[in-house]
Amino acid sequence: MKGFFKDLFKRRLYQRYQEKEDRRRRLTGQLLSIIAIIVGAFYLFWHFRHINWSIWYISVPFFIAESMGWVLFASFSLVSWYPRRHMPEGVSIEKPFTVDVFVPTCGEPLDILRQTLTAAAAITYEPKTVYVLDDKASPQVAALAAELGLQYLARPEPRDAKAGNLNYGFAHSQGELILTMDADQVPHPRILERLVGYFKIPTIGFVQTKQNFIVPKGDPFGNTDKVFYNVMQCGKDGDNAAFSCGSGVIYRRRALEEIGGFSTWNVVEDVHTSMLLHQRGWRSVYYNYPLSLGTAPADIWGVYRQRGQWALDSLRLFFWDNPFFRRGLAFRQRMQYANLGFVYLVSAWFMPIFFLVPIVSILTSKAVLTASVPTYIVHRLPYFIVMALAYELLNYPTPYLHAYQMWTGLFPVFMMSTIRALMFRKDKPPYTVTSKKQVTTLKKPAIIGLAAQLAIIGASAWAIIYGVFYDTAPLDFRMLNCAWSTWSIWTLSGICIAALFRVRWAEEGPEPEKFSPGQIIQNVLALTFFLFLFILCAVMLLSIR
Repeated sequence: MKGFFKDLFKRRLYQRYQEKEDRRRRLTGQLLSIIAIIVGAFYLFWHFRHINWSIWYISVPFFIAESMGWVLFASFSLVSWYPRRHMPEGVSIEKPFTVDVFVPTCGEPLDILRQTLTAAAAITYEPKTVYVLDDKASPQVAALAAELGLQYLARPEPRDAKAGNLNYGFAHSQGELILTMDADQVPHPRILERLVGYFKIPTIGFVQTKQNFIVPKGDPFGNTDKVFYNVMQCGKDGDNAAFSCGSGVIYRRRALEEIGGFSTWNVVEDVHTSMLLHQRGWRSVYYNYPLSLGTAPADIWGVYRQRGQWALDSLRLFFWDNPFFRRGLAFRQRMQYANLGFVYLVSAWFMPIFFLVPIVSILTSKAVLTASVPTYIVHRLPYFIVMALAYELLNYPTPYLHAYQMWTGLFPVFMMSTIRALMFRKDKPPYTVTSKKQVTTLKKPAIIGLAAQLAIIGASAWAIIYGVFYDTAPLDFRMLNCAWSTWSIWTLSGICIAALFRVRWAEEGPEPEKFSPGQIIQNVLALTFFLFLFILCAVMLLSIR
């Protein structure tokens, strides 16, 4: 907090890029976060005192979910507390380093791989050597590498997935720095010119760039991950805890040698390798500009596979190699790494409670609290408003509601990832390459993958109808829970709309209609939510009179 007060009273020495210009937004977000945490703590204390113990099997899980939501907000505030940004031009190169460019491949389409390898060969920096690390030992890939004048390596016994492939290249190369690029990530020609200069600082172990993706119009699945790349990684960088994302990242060979190469403990190598490097005292840099362009899943099954794999990695780390039990990490670094798994746990196991409680309350006419509805609103509404404002300022100017919908809508995937993470303590689960092309002839329709989300939406809709037309409980109680059920439908509608409506690409031209069906649905849900709130307020005012 010492740095916070220095910043507040303008006694801080502003040396970092845009540090002074961002002061007003940063301080406002921090102050709102502190207020929200305090107000939230008072609300939780009040909430606990008014738990309806006669239905403890509903009210206690609801209190735990509220508590986890508070912890999640507090941890997000810490993650994004003091973001660090860098100059777009990077750092000037004073001493040239020899660089190896690794492009691991495992059966990706040849046309996609050709684009990446052609771009890697065209990187303007010298001296560099591009290595094609082929885990399929494909003659076509070998011929492509020879055609482009690149080094080709295929290990005789593939194991440990991508990490093992990278380690094979690591053992058969000698560059001082190593740039890794996924097979579907096309690097910018000047990527090394922008990044190599950071390594004149002898303690820098790796530099990760912002990733950018080709996505359909509107980015329906949130593949650009703007909250992560624009907010969270910048906050992690401020705590020297920015981690590798596995592509568009450049490592110092000496740093990797200290930890025995790329980590093979987890499904993919990036996060665990980063934590080991930080533990050994190496520093990291997050260069917050894209220097590559990749592809991303364009259908629900690809999204499930990719996000499930990310969650599995983070949860295995959380359960079986928790950063709080690793020496050498600073407290804020431990918090940053632990937050990765905690985010998935909240989505998987606590967010569904918020969806189910209003349904049960309406259909059974039983309240989880013994307090009246007006008293609940007096205690809950200020916390909700301040927290929403804090989220807005911490993320500004990045919109976060769509990311929130995707995060909550993927709860069934994260549930499965949690179970798998608990099952695989020593032996890591198998790795599969995520398909990045939209599949038009799927064996399973998208609607099958949305069974859990659609079931909750259907139950919430029925609860709303029941609450409106059946006078089984006080009107304010029914309207409050109808409003929450509408919020549940809106929250889960994001992933459902993305999966069920056909995506449109930029080359298809402008939208033929002014509003897409998805926009219309979400607007109707928002209006319905505010309608219930209006009725609730009217009922409360009339009761006061």
